[in-house]
Amino acid sequence: MSFLPQISLSAHRLLLTGLSVLLAGCNIDKALFVPDVDVANPTSLVDVTVLPTLRNSVISDMQVALGAGGESGVIVEGGLLGDELTWAETFPTRGEMDQRNINPINATLSTIYNSLQRARATADRTSAAYYKLLPGNIARSEVQAMAAFAYILLGEMYCNGVPVSDFDVNEGTFKLGAPQTTVQLFTTALAKLDSALVGVDVSVAANASVVNLIRVGRGRALLNLNRAADAAAAVALVPTTYRYTLFHSENTGRQNNGPYVATLLGQRHTVSGSEGGNGLRFRLDSTDVRVYAPRGRGGANSPVFGFDGTTPFFVQTKYATRSAAVIFADGTEARLIEAENLARSGGAYIPVLNALRSALPSLIVAPPGPATLLPNAPAVAALPPLVAPAAAADQISQVFQERAYWLFLTGHRLGDMRRLIKHVGRAAESVFPSGNYFKGGAYGVDVNFPVPFQETNNPKFTQCLDRNP
Repeated sequence: MSFLPQISLSAHRLLLTGLSVLLAGCNIDKALFVPDVDVANPTSLVDVTVLPTLRNSVISDMQVALGAGGESGVIVEGGLLGDELTWAETFPTRGEMDQRNINPINATLSTIYNSLQRARATADRTSAAYYKLLPGNIARSEVQAMAAFAYILLGEMYCNGVPVSDFDVNEGTFKLGAPQTTVQLFTTALAKLDSALVGVDVSVAANASVVNLIRVGRGRALLNLNRAADAAAAVALVPTTYRYTLFHSENTGRQNNGPYVATLLGQRHTVSGSEGGNGLRFRLDSTDVRVYAPRGRGGANSPVFGFDGTTPFFVQTKYATRSAAVIFADGTEARLIEAENLARSGGAYIPVLNALRSALPSLIVAPPGPATLLPNAPAVAALPPLVAPAAAADQISQVFQERAYWLFLTGHRLGDMRRLIKHVGRAAESVFPSGNYFKGGAYGVDVNFPVPFQETNNPKFTQCLDRNP
């Protein structure tokens, strides 16, 4: 028995006619086509409602530039070229960095360069979007500050001659930039920071975090321009307890903490101790909670040897998980800028350093971890006070060591080592690791990263203007 409704012949003809009309007016291919499934067109990014998404992309790209989402980034690779980390694996591209002999044709070099330039470009474009659509919003100041920090990091990491190019999203064309010196990069950063608070009420409590981020950024840029007194004045109002944090998570690889991946998880790099004769002690100062790095005890995340099976492995305990946060700027850095200015000008810097040391329990983010692998970790307690050495040169060294320990594995050390050469007047081979390299051969002479070979596709760029500090 049929349960279909009975339809008269005339009704059937009307139904078919109606369907024919509908089908004639409907392009099935067009109905099923979804344009740009995973790409946002430039025309979709010109509305005020997308600005928070753009802001988030700025912060995310800066996280990646520092090292999130993989092993390569400013923190780890800068630590290798400096004296914070030692190569404990087999990838030659990173070995070149640790040995201070970097070839511009280097895949790891390209990775960190691309990430940092991407963070800079994203922040610049987002800042421009805020200026156009919502110029008085504090988020505009924040992303402009992020752009400035990207310029600072380019100046601290790379040689003289970094091109700054851009992509015109409206025209679909590249605007290739000419090489810039480190002074030009720092000057650009300072100009961005100086204008970031125009039209913003700095007295509003909700704006305080961004206001202090900009103050610390100005201090950092001014230090790099050898204007220590101006740098100290720039950070004077930053509370010691202030902290601007870049957060990570376990959710995806892009969100993972990069230094954790490169050290505890992958055992690619170990913490240094008096590397190359000139490096700071770091792992040897095992009672200092700021840089505590014990020898691996065996087992996951704490091997006796690194990835190469031969290099003794010392565990960095600052970033104990994939979700460990990175302090991007804080009040501790502000006080260290003030201390450096005092030391370089013959002032009383010791009280500034000792005030930080006595406040360590409230300033450190977390105790050394993971606790299950570190039964003998030092307690989080106030550090004993320092006494100023008699010689002025030793006083400068004391300040820079305190900077290195407080700012360990945060992307500051390479810039500090270069400033010791440029501004304090020390010889490069008395600052950077030198002499015989522990895996054979000798240390090279690099004190910064070259611009990678890929940039020669830019007709305005040939090579670094120079490799001077």
